[in-house]
Amino acid sequence: MSIEMKKEHLIQYGLKVFEEIGADEICSICIRSGNSCCQGCEFLKDKEGCQKRNTSCTAWLCGLQKHYFKEIGLLDDWEKFWTEIPGKLHRGDVTPECVKVNTFLQVKHLNKNSGKLMADTFKTFVKEGGNLEKLERNLQHDFVMEKL
Repeated sequence: MSIEMKKEHLIQYGLKVFEEIGADEICSICIRSGNSCCQGCEFLKDKEGCQKRNTSCTAWLCGLQKHYFKEIGLLDDWEKFWTEIPGKLHRGDVTPECVKVNTFLQVKHLNKNSGKLMADTFKTFVKEGGNLEKLERNLQHDFVMEKL
């Protein structure tokens, strides 16, 4: 059975999942450090983050997030969920105003604190001189290579 959702509700759903699993904690580390994955996007406000999300931006995961989602066992389900949503483009969105969703992500069993712990790990990495942007690119590369 599929459920029809407005595009805006779908975006809010994705952001709520991020909050429920603590993934937003990881984003805050990058945003505060100025190493946001969205550098160059017209809707990115320095040290504040995205000012105008769309389905593509909500669905996309950076290398740090992919690492976290894999650790908590949600990566495959996240990617499958968003694959079914039409109209996602790189930094663009032609998703229809209403979309049909077949399943929702099961996240109630996940502990929000695990996102904070992963964020703390990244924060320590930066404090010790690590380059978060380079780490993100390396992790992203590893996930791309894994798919090939």
